[in-house]
Amino acid sequence: MELAEKLFGYNLEMFEQDQAQIVKEHQQSYEKLEVERATKLARRGKETQMQEPQTHGHDIPLSNTNEVSRKEDFPVLPEHAAEKPTSPPAWYETVRTNGHAWKTMMNSKDPTYRQGNILLSSLRNNIEFAEKEKASSGKLYKIFEDLRIQVHKAEFLKVNELILKKTHMLDKGLNYIFESRLDVPYPWDLKADAFQLYNRWSQKDFSVDLLRGIVAGAGKKDRRNADSIDPNWPHRVSAKYYGQGTLIIGQWWPTQLSTVRDGAHGSPQGGIFGEKDKGAYSIVLSSGNKYEDEDDGDELWYSGTDGKDYQPSENTLRMIETCDDIHNPVRVIRSYNLGKKSPYRPEGGFRYDGLYNVVKKQKMDAEKATYRFRLIRCKDQPPIRCENNASRRPTDIELDEYRKLKESGKILIAVG
Repeated sequence: MELAEKLFGYNLEMFEQDQAQIVKEHQQSYEKLEVERATKLARRGKETQMQEPQTHGHDIPLSNTNEVSRKEDFPVLPEHAAEKPTSPPAWYETVRTNGHAWKTMMNSKDPTYRQGNILLSSLRNNIEFAEKEKASSGKLYKIFEDLRIQVHKAEFLKVNELILKKTHMLDKGLNYIFESRLDVPYPWDLKADAFQLYNRWSQKDFSVDLLRGIVAGAGKKDRRNADSIDPNWPHRVSAKYYGQGTLIIGQWWPTQLSTVRDGAHGSPQGGIFGEKDKGAYSIVLSSGNKYEDEDDGDELWYSGTDGKDYQPSENTLRMIETCDDIHNPVRVIRSYNLGKKSPYRPEGGFRYDGLYNVVKKQKMDAEKATYRFRLIRCKDQPPIRCENNASRRPTDIELDEYRKLKESGKILIAVG
């Protein structure tokens, strides 16, 4: 216990507090959030029912829907991706932990893997505790808090195939969390984060470097133009698909190029990514004072780029296609470059906040063919992970690693 306490940074005094009071406060916070979400959804539904075609100014009417719709004839998942794993990956089944390789690793002078074994074994034990204590809300709350810390730390834990197999992480571990085995009521954010980690490890992506797969540019002042994705990086995912794919609400990256690496967005700098005649797949919210954007969380106005000679830019055309013809929802990623007063702005980096339907377009400048688009968040999604609570992304651990990258000069922060 002393070693686990040291490695995990547990605060054991916190666990001696009155558990009934902790659960009560947690439940009140959750109920308040649910009421706010229900109010927004009711207001949104009433508004869309009352909308009438606009006949003044440059308003252009369009379909009033906030449901995820129309998936036929278009890709809806990244290549080789599965929405939910049905069994551990094939390579996992062939790993043996009773041979020479395991003994050699455990006897090594490098304690890294031994520590990984201890940490993941503790995580596995907490999953078993949750199954035994599922009828006790006070005990479960403490266990869930432990599991959150462990899953978040595991994102930066050095592991390999042997460690994962020995601790049963991909067959009796993380999957038990996001599948809610034995009806354990795991919090939605814990389930999501467990799935994200499971998915990465299943692909044998064991790097703990936030900038993994990215080659740093040399000798250029503007690193955003210089950095690139390693052409030999085996885990790159295409962003040319509709929907969420294997992303989770709240998934976070330190740079926009990292979102491209993982298939959340398709442009290392552009705010809109799509294909001709297929519309937009994703957008990044990072406006400064140049555009007339508005962000209310579940509803927002997003500006396309300026065109020329009364013709919209290519990126703006993708949004127009989505608005007028395609009607598939787009992935929305929020950037730290949003206004500092925005409650939805991530403290650093880029965060995936869910699927939004493009329900309206508005021409702002005829000569420049500048448009802005109204987006409404699709229903039945978890809330945006911007609240100052246990579900927030980036996590404290991610922010610590992010600060280290900034201090090392590996990432440069744009002024927006």
